[in-house]
Amino acid sequence: MKQKILLLDDEDSLIKWLSYALEQKNYEVFATTEPAQALTKIKNEKFDCIISDIRMPQIDGFEFLKKVRKTYPDVPVIFITAYGSMESAINALRDKASDYILKPFGIDELLLRIKAILSKPQSSSYKIIGESKQIKDVLNLVGKIAATDTTILILGESGTGKELIARELHNRSKRANHKFVAISCAALPETLLESELFGYKKGAFTGASTDKQGLFKVADRGSFFLDEIGDAPMTIQMKLLRFLEEKEIVPLGSTKPIKVDVRLIAATNKDLMEEVNKGRFREDLYYRLNVIPVVLPPLRQHKDDISLLANYFLNAVCEKENLGERKLLKSTIEHLKYYSWPGNIRELKHVVERAVILSDSFYIKPEHFGLPKAKKGKKLRELEDTEIKKVLKECNGNVTKAAKVLGIDRKTLYNKLNRKKQQKQR
Repeated sequence: MKQKILLLDDEDSLIKWLSYALEQKNYEVFATTEPAQALTKIKNEKFDCIISDIRMPQIDGFEFLKKVRKTYPDVPVIFITAYGSMESAINALRDKASDYILKPFGIDELLLRIKAILSKPQSSSYKIIGESKQIKDVLNLVGKIAATDTTILILGESGTGKELIARELHNRSKRANHKFVAISCAALPETLLESELFGYKKGAFTGASTDKQGLFKVADRGSFFLDEIGDAPMTIQMKLLRFLEEKEIVPLGSTKPIKVDVRLIAATNKDLMEEVNKGRFREDLYYRLNVIPVVLPPLRQHKDDISLLANYFLNAVCEKENLGERKLLKSTIEHLKYYSWPGNIRELKHVVERAVILSDSFYIKPEHFGLPKAKKGKKLRELEDTEIKKVLKECNGNVTKAAKVLGIDRKTLYNKLNRKKQQKQR
């Protein structure tokens, strides 16, 4: 399918020239000198990129951009203008333009800008939600290490958002205009995983009728996210170690190494040191991977973010399924906070989506979720006591640590524990 570009400029000759040049490069182009016509087209049709002049007689380019953002918050917009100045460039980027190019410019320069923008994942494809200290600490660390080429190991339970963090690392890096490639080591059998990662030569095995490029080569100059690294077979681990040491790979059926420039971001929900001790993971690979660990907290340790996350998922599913506006009751949010979320953020997302789709009411109530009941009185206290007991066990009886995990102060936790003792004595 052709990528679609909208052109807006008050110079008729310019948009005719640009339209022809872009169509020759297999883009589908809609061009106009009328901002009102452009805005109508944008409301009725989705474009991959918008190219707009800044100074036009009917409407200022910045005002046009604000109107565009109301319909499509993330569509890439490139400003072109003959009135170039540093102030204009800064204003364009501050107003969430994606790029800025000065007239006169060559078509090759514009094509490079378009290609770079369209190859970069847009923020609509992923979103990191959270205002808790735990999530802010993770994002602060990401900000410090994103610009480096250091290998990163992301640690966290299933569903905590490891791939989102990997994408954030890529998008904040100098490699952002190149590919982000992701694969799970647990998703494929060993022989298929090896050929997918490193490629193969014609005749390497039955059915290999042509050479195939591996994903490491596909990700050249970009980032490669290797999820569930703890499930990688020993043969794959050996080849990964060679890549990290030599920055080269050897396709199946070949003896000739290929140099690749890739930043590796690995992730696991396993305790790799334990896997090393059990002989299931190479110790030398572990230390090569674990240069800078990024530890993602389970959802039960940052429950203050549940309201933000639940409302985000609610709005997303309503928009996707054309369900109109829906609201979560305050009691619903409290209900969600009492659940321990073993599947973490992924489980919360699925639970919210299911509740919204199956419910016909405007207000989404606790009973729509199918979670353990926590309506009021004794049932609520019983659920709370169960959660406290679970967290205390996880923290080896450390009350201070358990209070932090539960998101309450130590005194409050002691009061709840004393209440429990008093109930037993009765």
